[in-house]
Amino acid sequence: MPAPRPAHLEPSELGTKEYWDNLYATELANHESNPEDTGTVWFDDADAEAKMVQFLAELDDEGNLNARTILDLGCGNGSLLRAVRDEIFADGVPDEDTEVRLLGVDYSEASVSLARSVVGEVADAETGAGADGLPISFAVWDMLQGSASELVQDGQAAACWDLVLDKGTFDAISLGNTTRDNDDGGAGESPSVEVQYRTQVLNLLRPGGRFLITSCNWTETELCAWMEDEEERERAAQNGGAWLVKAGRVAYPSFQFGGVQGQTVCTVCFEKRVAPVS
Repeated sequence: MPAPRPAHLEPSELGTKEYWDNLYATELANHESNPEDTGTVWFDDADAEAKMVQFLAELDDEGNLNARTILDLGCGNGSLLRAVRDEIFADGVPDEDTEVRLLGVDYSEASVSLARSVVGEVADAETGAGADGLPISFAVWDMLQGSASELVQDGQAAACWDLVLDKGTFDAISLGNTTRDNDDGGAGESPSVEVQYRTQVLNLLRPGGRFLITSCNWTETELCAWMEDEEERERAAQNGGAWLVKAGRVAYPSFQFGGVQGQTVCTVCFEKRVAPVS
């Protein structure tokens, strides 16, 4: 029996665009006055970024990743995407005929400006082959309002991304103001922002693509309840649709309080499955 759908989180200013615009405007100003100040690396206290990169590197070493198109949702200062690039493509691109595309998106223009500035200065400071030769692009794009087709190049299918990353963006979306808490968005109703988010991830991923997400607001069980929707899977299996299935996790140090074991953050990997066309 799948876990019940969690309740929407209590709305917070961290769920507003104004909050993130102000934060990244400040970080951009700080970076312009001191280039060594590249902004906040979220969940750094849990070493989440390094653990996400290590998880992906192990998948790649096992031949289970094959990520040549990578999308970072809510890129912030671009730190995660740079780290993934430098690990996955440390030895260059195995097949020179295969196009590599690295894209970070954020709905805050100040975030994108910061990421572009930082990645440009890092590239100028680095020399040598391999990952240093792979450019990273950044674009302003709203996860809930944008269309997946806006992020692809001419002639590509919208669902083209091998790997989609999220470190804290689903958390922020879940903290936004919403009364749209129904499960399936019936007639005259809109699906919750969490359901919209999952649908967008499915729209972005290619069949078999991986989605790696880190959260501090949801437990692993709750994340799986949001992303692995049993009813959606049953409908997809009947209608040739797609769904997400858990494909791995990152282990973090845990603590026990009141007889319950937990951890400050969780990272879960999901894979997009598509029903065969009969």
